[in-house]
Amino acid sequence: MHNNKDQRDIPVNAARFWIIGAGRFGRIAVRRITRYFPEATITVVDQKPSTMDGKDIPTVRENGIAWLHRALVPNAPVDLIIPAIPIHVAAEWLKLNLKHLFHIEPLHIPDSWLTRLPHAIRGTAGQAFVSHADFICPDNCPEPAKICTHTGKPRPMDLFRLLGKLDLDDVRPVVIRSHQLLPGVGGILPADLMSAWDTVCIHSHRPMMIATACRCHGVVDFMRVKRKEVSPVNPEP
Repeated sequence: MHNNKDQRDIPVNAARFWIIGAGRFGRIAVRRITRYFPEATITVVDQKPSTMDGKDIPTVRENGIAWLHRALVPNAPVDLIIPAIPIHVAAEWLKLNLKHLFHIEPLHIPDSWLTRLPHAIRGTAGQAFVSHADFICPDNCPEPAKICTHTGKPRPMDLFRLLGKLDLDDVRPVVIRSHQLLPGVGGILPADLMSAWDTVCIHSHRPMMIATACRCHGVVDFMRVKRKEVSPVNPEP
């Protein structure tokens, strides 16, 4: 098994992987996981058919977020979820899980917030991409804890920690760490998604910043969730 002491938060016996997306990054994940984890169980989810470079990998032809919404239940057979599609998987999964209880709307990101996020670039409404890097990182970076692979200089604070410490008015940060499994392959622990869901439900009276981030890169979605009013049921006369 590939051994990296910086990845000790990933279960040491991790062998079950869900890859959401069968495009370029999904195929990279499959190649690298099958190389370093030959006994791994891999499921790839994508609406489009893919040969996975000839590898015999089970592929589910379905919308990745909808499938994840249905498949991710307590004790689901997965150790690490690897997002490989160009959307914020954690935020979209949360929205789908919350929509039956809450009204959800994106929050405009004021410039004063944006300037406090490292190298932030606006995305869709309420979304921003953030990074410690102002350069293109190599896709095989091993994400060392102390020294940047590209610059050779000490790293700033881990981005997932920095985002969790932000104080933006009354915004509640909900940060899901992307754990690096292998160079260029990162994933989310199922328990972290479940914990994020609980946090949003508990703190729904506050605006939220839903973030997924590794040591260097991340994406954030600012949103407001408001619990839906349940109409009282009138007893029959």
